[in-house]
Amino acid sequence: MMQLKLTSKERLVLYGLARYPGLSDIDLATRIDVDRSTIFKSKRKFRDWQLIRLMNVPSGITVGGEILTSIFAKFSPTAPIEVRSESEALLEWIGHPNCVFHTATDTESFSMVYSRSLSDFKSSFDPLIDEYAQKGFIDDIICSHYPFASTNHSADAAVAVNRIFELDRPDLPQELISESSSQLEDMKLTDKDKLTLYAFVKYPMLSDLELSRRTGISRPTISGKRTKFFQNGLLTREANIDWQKICCELITFYRLELGRGVSWEEQETVHTSLRRMGAPLFTYLQRGEAFGAFLSENYTDLKNKVNAEIRTLAEMALIDDPPMLMTMPLDMIVESKRDYAPMVAGMLGIEKEI
Repeated sequence: MMQLKLTSKERLVLYGLARYPGLSDIDLATRIDVDRSTIFKSKRKFRDWQLIRLMNVPSGITVGGEILTSIFAKFSPTAPIEVRSESEALLEWIGHPNCVFHTATDTESFSMVYSRSLSDFKSSFDPLIDEYAQKGFIDDIICSHYPFASTNHSADAAVAVNRIFELDRPDLPQELISESSSQLEDMKLTDKDKLTLYAFVKYPMLSDLELSRRTGISRPTISGKRTKFFQNGLLTREANIDWQKICCELITFYRLELGRGVSWEEQETVHTSLRRMGAPLFTYLQRGEAFGAFLSENYTDLKNKVNAEIRTLAEMALIDDPPMLMTMPLDMIVESKRDYAPMVAGMLGIEKEI
């Protein structure tokens, strides 16, 4: 794939869209000090290049979820995608509505699954994992469960853009996001709330007028719910970027076990260290464990940065063992999915087609 050559202003616009994905062009121009006409032209180019897609990501607690599960799978060399595709389990796995994120090469895959409970996850995915195992597809598989109420996370697309293009931005996001607030847990969604939330997730770029036409809910109600959902944390806006088009070669998914007795404050130190291993995409942290993903330009860059950070964390007694790393060349990815809409429809019982 030929890499895109972005001008310095286009790089700033890409950063701005990742850092402030919900802002209008006027407000974005003020934040990144780029004129509106440049922002408009850059956004049009990005659409033509299919470089960036803005998404509305729902809170797991709000839609009735209890846990997020990360699945690291390593496949037998004799079970590339052509062989695995002969099993119905492959389509069921990728197509399962609760599987919101999936990336795979011929030999490895990483998935993220939302579930109402541990038993809900096991009833859905254990049969698929068993079928893979019975057919001799799997060399190893690790499922780790992260309760939404006790897990913090960060969405780091803006940090990744800043790192890749060495922008040295002073406004990088620093905070970890928590879904444990009582404001989320106590939110009682009406039928209109549920349908509107689903519409926002399924069609993140449509206007309130168009969403009103599709849902049959008045435009003022749509507008009011949009404001409420984002203010209350029911939805967050994130950027999904085609990283291969702007110079990255590798994506690495990791799982890290933290040392016993590591405090939440020390976990923030771990989080900061993880973000330095490469251009970070996301991190999920619960007591004693973390997983996430970052980008690298090449294997040398990956190895040097990971080794340096792991050595530092070990010297601080924050980890006992090196992380498990799953590194995929972006040009060797054969399956890819990031879609929250089917999960929201299933969790909230949305049957209406919009």
